[in-house]
Amino acid sequence: MLALLIATTLISAPCDLPDVSVGYEREHRIECGWLEVPRSNEDPTPLRLWLAVARASEPEAGQAPIIYINGGPGVATVDSIVPGIHEWKAFEPLRRRRELIFFDQRGSGRSEENFCPALAETLKSVSAAGLSPEEESHKGVAAFAECRQQAEANGFDVGAYTTMANVADIEAIRRAFGADRVKLLSVSYGSMVALQAMRTRPDTIEAAILSSPYPPNSVSWAEQVSSTAASYNAIDGACSRQTDCHGKFGDLLPKLEETLARLEKTPIRHGEKVISGRLFASALWPLAVRSATVQHFPEAVHRAHAGDEAFIRKLVDAFSGGDAFGGFSPAQAYAIMCHESGPTAAWFARARNLYPGIATAQPDDNWDRLCAAYRPGFANAAFFAPVASGIPTLIYAGTFDPATPVVDAYQAMRFLRNATLVEVPGASHAPMSIDDCTLSIGLDFIDVPQSRPDLNCMKTRPPVVFPLEGLDSVLSGGE
Repeated sequence: MLALLIATTLISAPCDLPDVSVGYEREHRIECGWLEVPRSNEDPTPLRLWLAVARASEPEAGQAPIIYINGGPGVATVDSIVPGIHEWKAFEPLRRRRELIFFDQRGSGRSEENFCPALAETLKSVSAAGLSPEEESHKGVAAFAECRQQAEANGFDVGAYTTMANVADIEAIRRAFGADRVKLLSVSYGSMVALQAMRTRPDTIEAAILSSPYPPNSVSWAEQVSSTAASYNAIDGACSRQTDCHGKFGDLLPKLEETLARLEKTPIRHGEKVISGRLFASALWPLAVRSATVQHFPEAVHRAHAGDEAFIRKLVDAFSGGDAFGGFSPAQAYAIMCHESGPTAAWFARARNLYPGIATAQPDDNWDRLCAAYRPGFANAAFFAPVASGIPTLIYAGTFDPATPVVDAYQAMRFLRNATLVEVPGASHAPMSIDDCTLSIGLDFIDVPQSRPDLNCMKTRPPVVFPLEGLDSVLSGGE
């Protein structure tokens, strides 16, 4: 863990949140500021983290604050979440009695050092240029190699971005707020940070929620093809069991495979974009990974298969590009992911053999070559060991999730002695607040983590119903 060589003092600053009304921060009791942390053990140069705290509406003495650890990595947390905090179903009740702290992980959002700012747009241009798979891979690798050269020339250390650095930053946040212990609310990659904090700083953590966990011993770390295939198979199976869904949309997977192959062979022109099978697949995945939109997956596949080019363009505009969940820093994200992966070419080849229709045309060794050029070397073996802990932990997993499949949740809880799993049928990623039942379980847990959560409401949750239309409204910013 990084040593705390700099005083953990929070420096207040105007929030300047995007797209909010005048007085929004005061109305919703939000305060912002900077926190200085060391770049690394070897280099005490200060980095500044950008934080926002949502003050409790009915503060209660002795309540541990909640630190929210976002997924990604690389997502701008504060600017993507805090401007709409009053609309997020979970956040208002969570902060009724305690403070809720958000922060941009180092290198993302407004936190330092956010290097290679042009990389995201470069990668978008490359993926939309209609290049061959080999050309696209070559240009992507070259863009990351150039980023590394720029970072080194400007004195930025790519090696300063790791999960363990994020763990140390959480510890700095805890100290800055004067809390003996904190509760962790983590989503997706954020659960990796939470689990490593539980391993290394158990005395500072009162309880943890892992919503769609990505544990260090994940079985899906090497490639997303298998997880995506499992998700799409689950959605296809659920649709086939509903008369209306199957009657209108038919068997989804053959349609999807035919669509991806057709677009790879005959892409669609869309302004400066060329929509290949790879680009369409990259837009369909965010639709499926959202619990709020996954029910529209059958309609999306059906319409794309039918050749609805206007719809395909609209879907790609809405969901491709990497920033569907907020401003995204690929430089930060890949610095962490490359360091905490391993050789993957054999895994991709295996996945392609198993799921040739869903695997994109990207070369099997693309990830390995990219990481070798940008962030070579891997975390030590101890990092990947399963986390053993007795800290009260609540885990959520969605059965349709293409990012962190249910099997990852079981792997996460394997050695967590005081963990409860909420497996949510018909949900996708981060399903904690998908409905009143799942949310009530989390709220009760946060209030009294020492008691086993009551999961009885899960028995009466209605099954997911796939709508036969309505996706156009979603893509236009409707519900």
